[in-house]
Amino acid sequence: MSTLELLLEFLKVLPINIIIIILSAALGLLFAILLTFLRIKKIPVISQMADLYVSFARSVPGLILLFIAYFGIPKILSLMGFNSVDVSPMHAAIISMGFYHSGYISEVFRPAYLSVDKSQHEAADSLGYTPTKKFFRIILPQVIPVALPGYGNGLVYLIHDTSLIFAIGVIDIMGVAELFISRSYGTNQVFIYFVIALMFSAMCFTADFLIKKLEKKTSFR
Repeated sequence: MSTLELLLEFLKVLPINIIIIILSAALGLLFAILLTFLRIKKIPVISQMADLYVSFARSVPGLILLFIAYFGIPKILSLMGFNSVDVSPMHAAIISMGFYHSGYISEVFRPAYLSVDKSQHEAADSLGYTPTKKFFRIILPQVIPVALPGYGNGLVYLIHDTSLIFAIGVIDIMGVAELFISRSYGTNQVFIYFVIALMFSAMCFTADFLIKKLEKKTSFR
């Protein structure tokens, strides 16, 4: 197989990686916001459970979470009375990568929120702002510039972690690569891995570029 043919085969499955990255990032962002809220509000028991979850998500390898999601979710649903429910490899990848991602991002959002000086909260309260209005007009514009660099790093790590999803049967870039390597009996594996490295580098560079553009737009002048 020529280099061009190999690249075209990778490009065919590239959308699978991109879809999983986008959906996992969205799920992780939403759950990270919820976790951050629970941890900051210091709600008895619930806040401690959120802290425990963040510690768990950050300490367990992503590959293990992939296996837990793929093999464990159907068993949990079965115990809840939902029989014959199968979880597709792609859905398991999105769920596990999203929740894995949320643990790291929560640790980015929490210090970013706490970095806002208390006087900013007091000033908004003295002006009669509602909690929602205070958050979106006063707090959030100051949190975003602080959180974006760490969030960008987390997004890059998420892109890296999607290289593991072929282990549960997702036919993505790595899945196709392993198929080609097995067919050629490993004679061209170094070249194939080098091409994949370039493709992941391109995805990471794109994500980093977009985050830096957003940083410039949200930075205080």
